[in-house]
Amino acid sequence: MRKNSDVVVIGGGINGVCTAFHLAQAGARVTLVEKNFIAGGPTGRSSAIIRQHYSNPVTACMALESLRVWQNFEEVVGGDAGFTQTGFIIAVSPKDIQGLKANIKLQQSIGIHTQFVSPEELPDLEPDVDVSGIGGAAYEPDSGYCDPDAAANSFAKAAKRMGADVLTDLKVTDIQTKGNKVIGVDTAKGPLSAENVVIAAGPWTSPLLQKLDLQIPTITARVKVGVYRRPEEFKKHCVWVDFATQMYFRPESGGLMLVGTVSPEEADDRVKDPDHFNENVSFDLLAEFAEQAAHRFPVMEKGYLANSYASLYDINPDWHHILDALPGYKGLYICSGSSGHGFKLGPAVGKMMAKLVLEGKQPGDDINIFSYDRFEKGKYVRGQYEYSIIG
Repeated sequence: MRKNSDVVVIGGGINGVCTAFHLAQAGARVTLVEKNFIAGGPTGRSSAIIRQHYSNPVTACMALESLRVWQNFEEVVGGDAGFTQTGFIIAVSPKDIQGLKANIKLQQSIGIHTQFVSPEELPDLEPDVDVSGIGGAAYEPDSGYCDPDAAANSFAKAAKRMGADVLTDLKVTDIQTKGNKVIGVDTAKGPLSAENVVIAAGPWTSPLLQKLDLQIPTITARVKVGVYRRPEEFKKHCVWVDFATQMYFRPESGGLMLVGTVSPEEADDRVKDPDHFNENVSFDLLAEFAEQAAHRFPVMEKGYLANSYASLYDINPDWHHILDALPGYKGLYICSGSSGHGFKLGPAVGKMMAKLVLEGKQPGDDINIFSYDRFEKGKYVRGQYEYSIIG
């Protein structure tokens, strides 16, 4: 175990491993510390949808940059991310058509391969769909989903190959400071020295900061996923985000479908202790998910429940990350509040965090919109056209 590093990264989820990867790639001496195992928290239970449909040019560019990594993962990172290109469809109700078309135009202007699809054209992409309630959709043929566990572990292994120290089953208990400077972390097995500490611990970020009398507006919420068996005749299936019903439907290997909600109301199911929360999903909610799946894809009336689970989101007031140096302590950084965007944007976020630590912040940097103090200043990250929590 390396006792002295340039940077300690706390958290072995997608944000932590991507940050460690980019820091190691830049030549920094990095120690990544994870209290359980890599992808042992929310990352391992992520639906891992890969899409580029954002209504803010910064986040749209981040999604495109990350997609290029997922598409070329073996070459860029090494190992396997389980990227499966299914195509991605985002459907909206008639009232949101003009906003959807404006978003498509914005995305096309930065190089995203996307197009408008009318309700009449949707069955050409998804033969089993019922288009009732849909005013139109955007289609991204290049998008799909990943295996989050495989991806996070591949990033961690790549960082290790480049010299990073990856420590698992090791809990960080405190941040060490001297005056107004970070000097390392305390762990269950003793201190680790470093001039820089990046907290990318998801729902466990706030408790660490509270030890330094620092507060962030990030809350932790319980998110629920139903896993359903698709009938044999339901062959072709894109990833769907359906804002007409505020649901998502994601194919999974073995003839399965993941179903969850994209309603902002899910943030109301708050969790006080991320180490102890209800991981079960109620029968009533699973029945509702099944009903929504059968509404959009009538063939799913022949499907059945295979599994279910609850996971966690760390959520900021505007449903976007905080990526910043924290006030009061030189060398202290956080990557917090992924708000459901964490996995798909992970490669770009890791690159931005590494640059922030190694080079500091410049006036024109994209990372500036994710500042720690933006909520106090009322400068929330907003898209030009929003349907819900799309970004």
